[in-house]
Parts: sequence; structure tokens; C-alpha cells
Amino acid sequence: MTQASLQDRYAELTPERDAALRRARGCAAITVPAVLPPEGHTYQNNLPANYTSFGARCVTNLASKLLLALLPPGASSFRLNVPTKLLVEAGANSAPPEIVQGLAQVENLVNAKIEALGWRRPTFVTLLNLIVTGNLCEYILPDGRLKQYRLDQFVCVRDFAGEVQEIVTCEVMKARSLPEALKHRTQKRPEEDVKLYTQFKRLDERRYAIRQDLDESVVLPEEHYHGIMPANALTWDLVPSENYGRSHVEHNYNDLESLDKVAQGLREITAMASRHLTFVRPNATGGNLRKRIAEARNGAVLSGNIEDVNTLQFQSAGQYQLLQNQEEALKRDLAQAFLLTSALRRDAERVTAYEIRMLVQELESALGGTYSLLASTLQAWRLRKLIAQMRSRRELPDLGDDAVEIVVTTGLEALGRDEQLNRVRAFLELMNSATPFTDEVPLFVKLDEVLTPGAVALGFPAAIRTSAEVEEMKRAQAQQQLMQQVAGAAAGPLATAAVQSEV
Repeated sequence: MTQASLQDRYAELTPERDAALRRARGCAAITVPAVLPPEGHTYQNNLPANYTSFGARCVTNLASKLLLALLPPGASSFRLNVPTKLLVEAGANSAPPEIVQGLAQVENLVNAKIEALGWRRPTFVTLLNLIVTGNLCEYILPDGRLKQYRLDQFVCVRDFAGEVQEIVTCEVMKARSLPEALKHRTQKRPEEDVKLYTQFKRLDERRYAIRQDLDESVVLPEEHYHGIMPANALTWDLVPSENYGRSHVEHNYNDLESLDKVAQGLREITAMASRHLTFVRPNATGGNLRKRIAEARNGAVLSGNIEDVNTLQFQSAGQYQLLQNQEEALKRDLAQAFLLTSALRRDAERVTAYEIRMLVQELESALGGTYSLLASTLQAWRLRKLIAQMRSRRELPDLGDDAVEIVVTTGLEALGRDEQLNRVRAFLELMNSATPFTDEVPLFVKLDEVLTPGAVALGFPAAIRTSAEVEEMKRAQAQQQLMQQVAGAAAGPLATAAVQSEV
């Protein structure tokens, strides 16, 4: 039986995507049209223009804040832990300090790799697409770099739980832009367009398949691989049993559309109010009064009858005030939805830092569900695939498939990133308060178990010595003291004999 082409498979799945694509293009048109241009758009065409750029400022602000939470500069966005199952099997409550330090060093290697690959810029583009259109397909290249497909460049199939089962991407490019290995597979001229289809299909939890077609011909037959599928269809808000997600802009579309119409009304009223027209009575006397008024300088003195001249006055001041109040109300609502805290600040001479901090925490907690979804679908998948690639290239030690679990410290956990450090401080303060038992505390407390998590949280995983290293240092110090005592005891009689001989 002949296998259907990917072109046919893409066309088969396209109708289900069209409804989501229409909604996404409408959301992009009212905020950032360049995120998802209209159908048939080329760089020679102008994008849709809005009457206000407040929507674009909202989505850009939210994408920037999410980027700082997902990839915080100077801090790790994840941590590696020993699974609870392994700890229970080993009969331990927590991982030994040397294991914690080793995992922290692996975290540093992965974070350095992320910075070297430059994930921040594509992550911002991903977040911008998710906020505006609700959907984006990411593909992690074999070298770890990120490649992205807009909603009009891929189709996908999910199971009822929302797990991606199949993705088919479509890249339209010039024949001259094809990889060298594929240029000889087409008969088209270099300036003609070709379509490169790629299919990613999940076979089970640990296996996936990849196939590639150029137009209607197969260039890469289906091959099976073991590991994590390198492509993922990301969503902002996924409704159960649907293949495509909803965007944050779609949730606030009515307010954005109303704001654009209000801004249009304000612009038109302002244009009307800025017009200055002078009416002269047709049969007015005074020797060509109209010409003299038109040519008169500001402050000039003219002779004539004031009743013959009248100036058109703007009569819609009440409508202008009504529209302005409506615009301010819409901006406040949208600022709250998109975490644009500068527009929410209290209008006063003094605004305390505490007010700003509490406001930010209140607004960020409203996106807790989105943070959790991004942590599981975006960050965790990226990290698992990157770590697997680094292990295959021997850039990381072989930790085993189930020996380590990845905990993403973004979203709500990112807001309490210092909680682990605070617990260490509280425990140390508790020990300091136990002054009657100062001599007995070291007998019952394992200091390395307490101090190591704090050092790891601050980014110094190797700063705390293990118990074995401390015991080795104690033995070395004791041996050194013993040698000094022996040397001193031997030096005493020799010094006495030398003094007696001199006498």
C-alpha cells in the first residue's frame, strides 16, 4: 500500500486549523500584525494599521516579563533533583551533599550551554506568538538551536489529554535556499518556490518518527528514533479535546477592539476641534472684508461690523470627555490583564515601593495557571531534550534516564525563588538561639546538610565541604599538631644541652 504524501496529510489537517488561524490573525491585526500577517502578505505589502499602539505595548510588556521569569539573568531557571523513588529505595530522606553539589555543577553546565546557544531572543518570539496567537511550533535542531513555525506553517494532532501525537510543518522557500543535500531533488528553477514538509510523529513515550517530503516527493523516508521528540506544538491556553490553543489577546479581544474604536473616535473629534473656520456674511460691507480678514496678521486692527463675522466653534466637548473617560477605563482593564504596571500606578506625588511590589505580586499571581503550563510544556521539554543532546555529545556525564528529575523553577516558584535560602537562614537562626545547648548542637546537626542547599541557591554549589572532607581536614590538623608537639619536645633537651655547653 502506497503511503500518502505529506502534502496530502497537511491538506487533510488544514481545515481544522483554519478557525484557529482566522481568530489568530484577527488578534494579531489588533495588536502586533507582524506576528501573524494576513494571508498572502509579502514584505512589499503594508500591514494593517491601528488607531492605537497600546495593544502592542501590552503584549510586548507581558512577553518581556515572562522572559525574565522563564530565563532569569544570572540565575538558573531549573534545578536537578534525585527522584523520591530512588531516595525511598536507598532509605534516605534527602540526597547526600556530594550528590547535590554534583547536580548543581551539571545545572551550571546546562545554563552555560543555554547562554551560548542564545535562547533568549527566540524565547521572546515564542512568548510573543503565544500571547497574540496562542500557538507556535518549536523545533530543537541537533546542535541545540531553536527553530520556530507560526500557526500558518504547521498543523498538529493531540490526544484527549492534550499530548501532541503528530506535527506536520510546511516551509515555503526558494529552491536556491534548500539545503545542499536537497537541491538536486527538485527540477524547479532557483527562483521558484518549493514546499518542504516535515512530519514528527510520536510512537510511544520513548520513541518517535520523522519523515520529510519536498513538494510531492519523499526525500527522507520515515525513520524511528529513541528519546524525546524534538518538535513541540506549544499553546497559551489549551481547551480540553482541542488541537489548537487560545491566546491571551483572544481572552481580552473585546476590550482591545473597543479601545481601538474609542481611539478612532478621539482622533476624529480632535481633528474636528482643530479646524478653525471664519464665516463672513455674504452682503457684509466694509470694502472686501473677507480678503482683509484672510490677510490680517495676528493682533491686527480692522474696521468693520462684528456682526458680519462669526467663527465656527467646536460643540462636542462633552462627547470628547466621554470618550476620554472610556479610553482610560479600557486602558486600566487591559493594563491589569497584561501586567502593565506603569499604567496602574496610583496618580500621586509619592508612590511607595511597597505599593508597587504588592501590586506586581497580585497581578503576577493572576497568571499562575499560565506559568504552570509554560513550565511543563515549554521549559521542561526544552531542558529534557537539551540535556539528552548534551549527554549524547558527552558534554555531560551519563546521569541515566530515570536517575534525575528536572524541576522548573519558573512561574509561581520563580516568585519564591529564595524560599530555600530563607529556610536555611531560619534554621541557622534557630541554632543560634539555642545558646544553652551550643556545645551539643554539632553532635545532632549535620551542618553540610543545612549549608549546601543555601550555597546551591546562591550559585556556589562547591563552596561547602562534605563531611568526609571535614574529617580529612581534622585528621590532617591533628597530625600536624602532633608533629609540632613532638618537634617541640625534642627541641627542649637539645636547647638545654646547648646552653650548658656554652656555660
